[in-house]
Amino acid sequence: MESAIAPSERGVEVERWPSELPLFALVLAASLGLWLLLALTILGLVYAVLIGVLLFFAHVAFVTHLRGSAIKIGPEQFPELHARVVELARRAGLARAPDAYLLQAGGSLNALATKLFRGRMIVLFSDLLEACGEDHAARDLVIGHELGHLRSGHLDWHLLIAPGMLVPFLGAAYSRAREFTCDRWGAALCGDRAGATRGLAILAAGGVHGPRVNLRSFVEQQRDLDTGWMTLGRWLSGYPPLAARVAAIESSLATGVPVSTRGPVRAILILAAVVLVPTVAAMGAAALWMATLGPLMSGAAEASDAGGAGGFVPVEDVAAARERAVRELGELAAVAREQQRATGVAALDDDQLFAAWTVLRPGIDYPVDPFDGQRYGVYGSEEGRLTLFSSGPDGEAGTDDDLEVEVDLAAVPD
Repeated sequence: MESAIAPSERGVEVERWPSELPLFALVLAASLGLWLLLALTILGLVYAVLIGVLLFFAHVAFVTHLRGSAIKIGPEQFPELHARVVELARRAGLARAPDAYLLQAGGSLNALATKLFRGRMIVLFSDLLEACGEDHAARDLVIGHELGHLRSGHLDWHLLIAPGMLVPFLGAAYSRAREFTCDRWGAALCGDRAGATRGLAILAAGGVHGPRVNLRSFVEQQRDLDTGWMTLGRWLSGYPPLAARVAAIESSLATGVPVSTRGPVRAILILAAVVLVPTVAAMGAAALWMATLGPLMSGAAEASDAGGAGGFVPVEDVAAARERAVRELGELAAVAREQQRATGVAALDDDQLFAAWTVLRPGIDYPVDPFDGQRYGVYGSEEGRLTLFSSGPDGEAGTDDDLEVEVDLAAVPD
């Protein structure tokens, strides 16, 4: 059970990292927009719910593991450590001290804060506490940092802001700002700025070497990150470099380290090369393609208009088109007669005439009307009279300029 703390006993106040709240607003806005997009499609919303359910049950399994396999710190279980957690929670202004667990994690120097419904807890990895040893200030930095997550409400609204946290650069920037805020809580609650920086050095170098780290040199190590690619790496990480976190707690250690814009500028140029250049190239290729294809499509459209319903063949081509149509209508009439003589069955529509053409004129394309690009019109009667026609220069069948050929198949001699 969480330990209650009397309201009158609460005390320390810590300012959030300056960028935390503006970044939270951006993450929230992005999340609401993405949730809205998912809600517009039933399938997308179903997927989102399924993923949320899976993540929830995975978290339930993790908390179950903690409660059953980690050591719960209490008045009868590591009482001194429990008393320190309660004291720091009181100083942080928490209404209740969270449950605290001690977990062996295969040598990992870490700690975390989590919750399940209203139950809040912090997990202290045993290897990190062992690395801190008798350095109580370093240990309190670790505990205070995790209490800072609870005090700052970083565990609230996880589901709501989850989509925004996946937005490249934005979610990572918000996560880094939260870490800086919690380092402030850790330093304030441990009450020893030098001890707080030692705690971060232990995270970097371990229990044996951490206390002997030259912190000024460690902070100056940030110069190695002042490149385009390293800056991109920082922007994509949800955790700030430990060297930067040390400098944030003890700014005097950064004296003499010049502020450079070289890394950010180069990172922006890299992003421009990776994102903007391919985009511009694709747009240029599309424009070139359209410039090349446009005239071809325009020509095809003009040809289609000339041959389609309501279109006209240019005046200078009408005579040649008319001559071709008359010739091809005559060829079709000849095929109809041959079909009649060979089978005694008259072709009475264009499908039957087409079938006859494929048999009697193998390998030769079936002719199409030059005025509309379609098959010539064919209609017949049971009496064996066949009419073949072209739509004529206006491209419309049934008008005065149609060209017609009448074939009396009943009169075709055997």
